[in-house]
Amino acid sequence: MRKCDICEKNDVNINLVLPDGDNKAICWECNNNLMAEELGIQLMPFDNGVYEYTGLNGQKHKFRIYKIVNPVGIGFEANEITEEDDPGYKVCILGELDCDQQDLFKQLEGKIKKTISAKYLETASLPDGQTRLLLKNDDVVGRLEYNEFDGEVPLVIIDGQVFSWEELGRMLNIYEGFQFKLSIHDIIEDAE
Repeated sequence: MRKCDICEKNDVNINLVLPDGDNKAICWECNNNLMAEELGIQLMPFDNGVYEYTGLNGQKHKFRIYKIVNPVGIGFEANEITEEDDPGYKVCILGELDCDQQDLFKQLEGKIKKTISAKYLETASLPDGQTRLLLKNDDVVGRLEYNEFDGEVPLVIIDGQVFSWEELGRMLNIYEGFQFKLSIHDIIEDAE
């Protein structure tokens, strides 16, 4: 992977156009330092890296967490590291530029623990002996992700697992004739 144009040690995460018009491919750390200088804010130390949290049934989840500074605030993004490199859980939070960054990180950790402890799907046995994934309590929270195989139809991530729209449709098949409400929320909002 390409290395950051500024520090030359970290992998590139962002392409940035600087005020002088120069283009830079940079890492999150260098982006954050440039933004902090430009915005006149002080950054608390934070190690971008891998953090582990325990979810349901003692299952361990590893997340790659980044601090991200932009003109509207300071945020953290946590992406679950999965064995097959599929999209897993993703949790984001955004605070004001003058927020307590350590408190913001604690809020992120609380949001991660809440996210990996919620379960929206369950395996059910059908009368014909087959098993099928179904909605646990007639409710589901998930995320839409880019589908590299079909850019016009996103993937659906529920309980940290990837599903196609066809697979989601099979889960919803038992609700034929029912009404539903689809509500879209920004990744930094709590969708529940």
